[in-house]
Amino acid sequence: MFKIIHVKKQGKYNLNKQLQNLGSKVTMGKSLKLKQNKILIMCGGQGKRLGTISKKLPKPLMNIGKRTILEYKLEQYQRQGFNDFIFCVGYKGELIQTLVKQINGIHAEFSDAGESAGILARLFYAKPLFYDQVLMTYGDTFTDLQLSALYSVHQKSNNEATIVVAPIKNPFGLVEFNAEQQVTFFKEKPILNYFIGYAVINKSALELIPDKVINMPDGEGIVTFFKILMGMDLLGCYFHSGLQTTFNTQEEFEKVEQEIINFCTAIEDT
Repeated sequence: MFKIIHVKKQGKYNLNKQLQNLGSKVTMGKSLKLKQNKILIMCGGQGKRLGTISKKLPKPLMNIGKRTILEYKLEQYQRQGFNDFIFCVGYKGELIQTLVKQINGIHAEFSDAGESAGILARLFYAKPLFYDQVLMTYGDTFTDLQLSALYSVHQKSNNEATIVVAPIKNPFGLVEFNAEQQVTFFKEKPILNYFIGYAVINKSALELIPDKVINMPDGEGIVTFFKILMGMDLLGCYFHSGLQTTFNTQEEFEKVEQEIINFCTAIEDT
């Protein structure tokens, strides 16, 4: 089943009123069964750093072997029992729709907020399509994350959103210094944690966002949204140490391509 929606700009929200009401609000979605939760996949970006490649195809449709990264993602989700998807399209969205409509065993809906919409705007405009919470993922990111475990952690918390973080080793020594140029901190190649583009987000959290944040370009809006929740002690995290890959350049794509093929080959052999 397929549905295409074109969402109009929403009215302004009274942020102060929403914050006042928050104290008496019961976190939504705790009684939902996993099969009722939808996965929202961001597929609208242009991928400009990929150069001429992305002039023909959106990033999620780049081929890895004989299939696209989007097909690998959907197969991984279906393997875990998730079959209900929202695709936030934009740039060359008709190509995403054509591919998805050829995939059996899934329920797909499409939200088109326009090519210039930022990540948060795409999420906000797709709000009518999901229940009390949704799992947001980036269309160019692949991981072996256990989604049921992520949902469980989120539902046991009082957080409005739970983001997935993974470790990364900084290749450089980090240095901090004061106004007198005296070094106050030095750490060689530290292990840092970064957001990998997966998050469970309550629908109620989106009511806390003013228009000026919703309409921020690219990833600025979603980062500001998370900072608002962080300041209210309503942003949790889920640590993932397994496979996670993404790409922004041709060189990164070549590395990701081999990692995904190796992972899927291992799965098929078990």
